[in-house]
Amino acid sequence: MAFIGKFIGCLAAGPAIEKYGHRMVFYALSVISIIGVIGEITALPIEITAADDGPGTGRLAQFIVGRIIVYISIGLVEVDVTTYQSEIVPAPFRGLVVISLQLFLVAGSLVASGANKAYETESEGVGWKTITGIQLIFPVYRDEDAIVSLRRLRPKEDALNGKCEAEIREIRECLREVAYKSSWIDLIRGSNLRRTSIVIVFYFFQQVTGQAFVSTYQVKFYQQNGYAEYAYTYPLVCSVLGVVAVIIAMCFIDNLGRRYTLLMSYAFQALWMYVIAGLGGVSHPTTTSRNAIVAAFMLYQLSYNAGGASIPYLLGAEIPNGAVREKTQSIGTAWNVIWAFLTNFIIPYMMEHIHFGIGWVFGSVSLVALLYTFFFLPETKGRTLEELEVVFAHAYNPFRRIDSSYMNGEVDPVSPNCSDAPIYCNPDSGKPRTHVEHE
Repeated sequence: MAFIGKFIGCLAAGPAIEKYGHRMVFYALSVISIIGVIGEITALPIEITAADDGPGTGRLAQFIVGRIIVYISIGLVEVDVTTYQSEIVPAPFRGLVVISLQLFLVAGSLVASGANKAYETESEGVGWKTITGIQLIFPVYRDEDAIVSLRRLRPKEDALNGKCEAEIREIRECLREVAYKSSWIDLIRGSNLRRTSIVIVFYFFQQVTGQAFVSTYQVKFYQQNGYAEYAYTYPLVCSVLGVVAVIIAMCFIDNLGRRYTLLMSYAFQALWMYVIAGLGGVSHPTTTSRNAIVAAFMLYQLSYNAGGASIPYLLGAEIPNGAVREKTQSIGTAWNVIWAFLTNFIIPYMMEHIHFGIGWVFGSVSLVALLYTFFFLPETKGRTLEELEVVFAHAYNPFRRIDSSYMNGEVDPVSPNCSDAPIYCNPDSGKPRTHVEHE
């Protein structure tokens, strides 16, 4: 049920950012999160106030309402944070910054796993209320003013000589002159159709290559298959590995690139899922094979977080052109929520009926994801958002390297026209800006 809230948040985020800006949406999502945890809506106590201390006295429906509200803020986060980061960060390390969202997601998972382990045997209300209340720590933070933030980001001498203030004025003036947001129908017009489809497909793969099986249902899986003693300990190890994997990905994403990172991630995801399925199908498993299954679970978590988990957020933020960036990310994340709901809904039935065979299913989907990445995803590392206009003006061929004169300050002969990407047009000439003009 919580996915209802996330879907609403994702779909509403794009139009809200275009109308009110990233900053106001940051404030809004924080307030919504707080309301979901401790506030009241339509006169009903929400989430943390939804039960008494004694077992069996909880008001489940009210708790679910609270979760739905909290998940609205999560949907807003995934669109607001990634699009904001992609626009303020220079191309050489845009990947490092944007996929940091996944670092905080897995760090949150680590905190949750630790709290769950701490209260594993707690049957009174203090256990679940403490775990729920932890959510209050983070929405109370606020962003600094734009000039203060720039002073932190820019060299000290720039802050002292007033260049930060001048930069803010220049940004505002530029936005007044050339900023343009297209309608929803433009998501499927011209080169935008290809870009939108890539974003949607990778958000699809983020959910259907087995992550919910390994993360959401791993405790239940361990309990059902003879690992009950460690059912709350193994997820802690997986969460730690997830944090390590994302840190590694952040360090290498802008050097290795999006394509190669995803290709390796999907290849290993398929491998570990097949190992789980193969060893799990043995009639009389040994201690070694049982341990190998647990290891495969953990290695899958490492492989998934190194690429398949984090890079879709990056692609959704950098592939769309500026006129439809927020809307594309909204559609992509909303589509992601639909498949998150479907996979979380059907996995318990798969576990009940095909048991370890679930690995054959998700492993095969990972192979499909690998093939799609190879044949359809162009490399975007190191390119400015403006240069990506040229990349997607070409039909992609995985066996041919794109050679764009745009990188040298010229406009490629097949660059998109102003109707495709008005934000990158020279308002005086009505023609696409050159790299030099944009800078």
